[in-house]
Amino acid sequence: MFRGEKESKKKAKMKIPEFIKPMLATLVDEPFDNEDWLFEVKWDGFRALAFITDGKVSLKSRNDLSFNNKFPSIVKALEKVRKSIILDGEVVGLDAKGKSQFQLIQNYLRINKDSTLCYYVFDILFKDGEDLRDLPLIERKEILKKFLEKLSQPSIRYSDHILKDGKRFFKVVLKEKLEGIIGKKIDSTYQSRRSRDWVKIKTEERQEVVICGFTEPKGSRKKFGALIAGLYDEDKHLHYAGHVGGGFDAALLQEVYAKLQPLISNRCPFKKVPKVNAPVTWVKPKLIAEVSFAGWTKNNIILETTIQDGVNLLSSIAVSRIMRQPIFQGLRMDKNTKSVKQEVPTAAPKTGTVKKYKDLSLTNLEKVYWPDEGYTKGDLIAYYEEIAKYILPYLKDRPIMLHRVPNGIKGKDFYQKNINFSHPDWIHTCAVKHEGKTDNYLMIDDVRSLLYAVNLGSIDLHPFLARINSIDHPDFCVIDLDPHDISFDKVIEAALTVHEILDGAKVKHYCKTSGGKGLHILIPLGAKYDFNQSKQFAEIICSLVNKRLPKTTSVERSPEKRPKKIYLDFLQNRFGQTIVAPYAVRPRAKAMVSTPLEWDEINDDLDISAYTIETVPKRVKKIGDILKPILGPGINLKAVLSKLEDT
Repeated sequence: MFRGEKESKKKAKMKIPEFIKPMLATLVDEPFDNEDWLFEVKWDGFRALAFITDGKVSLKSRNDLSFNNKFPSIVKALEKVRKSIILDGEVVGLDAKGKSQFQLIQNYLRINKDSTLCYYVFDILFKDGEDLRDLPLIERKEILKKFLEKLSQPSIRYSDHILKDGKRFFKVVLKEKLEGIIGKKIDSTYQSRRSRDWVKIKTEERQEVVICGFTEPKGSRKKFGALIAGLYDEDKHLHYAGHVGGGFDAALLQEVYAKLQPLISNRCPFKKVPKVNAPVTWVKPKLIAEVSFAGWTKNNIILETTIQDGVNLLSSIAVSRIMRQPIFQGLRMDKNTKSVKQEVPTAAPKTGTVKKYKDLSLTNLEKVYWPDEGYTKGDLIAYYEEIAKYILPYLKDRPIMLHRVPNGIKGKDFYQKNINFSHPDWIHTCAVKHEGKTDNYLMIDDVRSLLYAVNLGSIDLHPFLARINSIDHPDFCVIDLDPHDISFDKVIEAALTVHEILDGAKVKHYCKTSGGKGLHILIPLGAKYDFNQSKQFAEIICSLVNKRLPKTTSVERSPEKRPKKIYLDFLQNRFGQTIVAPYAVRPRAKAMVSTPLEWDEINDDLDISAYTIETVPKRVKKIGDILKPILGPGINLKAVLSKLEDT
């Protein structure tokens, strides 16, 4: 090959971007071992990306704020680089033993001690006009290591790793009293979002909080007694999270107090005003504190107030969780306050892989189905394999409507009942005739056929209420509480009203989340009654509920005629209708799962978004399948109707 020909095939050099959003790790609950992962120290400092072009350095925070003036010694060391480079790492303060501590970097910012400062680099995104983000992580780290060895700057260090042994590494980090570890898939690309390809496991409870006020000091304490901490919810409302009074010396009290003075406000920033133990001065929610704490309380009473003619009036009581024994670690200037939410750990990545099943080919397992959470098609298939023995009884012998979402929850979706494409010989279908048309529905009778359906891109599965051998006689009756632009506490109220009515008539009944915004109440029929009888029974119950709750519920089918109400849907009990299967994942944010509930769980504390692809397998292994009775002997409908007439 001629020299000119070779050069013509080189990639054109790219101009270095001015900023790249960093890849963020997902908090998980425990360390794990996996040969496909590497593990690093979780450095306790400020995340920083270095954009360098021929000695010109721009050191930036995760939110594109300049760190150049805050960490000039790091910038000076990076100015030795005479290439086009983007590095990702953490600026930390080190103690005499070389351990990073968040308070040390706070001290550096206060008294400017350069000798304690270090930049631990764990990734390289761009080098000499080439974008490296699509390379596997292990290759990027090898490039990075060689580059830093040549750079040879003591304050710019390579963040090393170990392979596979996350549990052992975590024990070492715990013993050394470091913040935690980071696990990363060795073949992961660099993604500018929070991903489950990178996970973090902490050695202690840590949380960022928004400073919303401060209390008056007591005794010999000066400036303030405690900071009032808050966290944002999904609706961008601030909620009280506790008092932070520990971790301050006199100098730090003065420093934080001075920063609070320009932010003093007459307005409480919380949606619900907390009950506090000392007079409070409220501040605008502009500052973020990092705190360590002993854990979360189960609940906390909060007084919700309204303001009328300038006077705070108590209107109701709400429940929230707060931090126990929080200790101030320092202020953060590298994050947006609106991003500060309670960080709840999810389950650690599975250490195994999906089993191999004869003649079953699983494809595109790395395709991301939930972009915000980072869950892949492989994660979905692994979930269904793990939950198979619990979901299969609700699928077996039933025609299945597939809800296919082949490009993830932000892509197009479609429902499919007619299996009109070629499929393996071991996949069974059943012919169902309805309204003059015959469709061949998929049958799911074992793990292999379940995973086949999911591999088609079926995130959730919708079985018939009846089995194929008794297709005109449903196993259970459904009351679907479907809210439209109304708060979830009203759904709870409606569900408990159904519960009260059915309990009064001595009717066995069970509840599950829809996996979306509603609840499903199921009544076992034992395939003894036809669909028309089931529908009429559900209509009676819904009418009784609507009579008790006319302002918040409706039996009107048209959404335009029932604004801001809960639709009491009894029409699900018709031939050919389906319902999302218990334990099925829904194509919604957080990968929520349709989950059976105990009736004592249905109260104001119920958070249906907590039942996800991560949490449900642990839950069902612990408590079993509490919905199982809906497939057992049914109620005596005649006797029940007689009791309802007497109420």
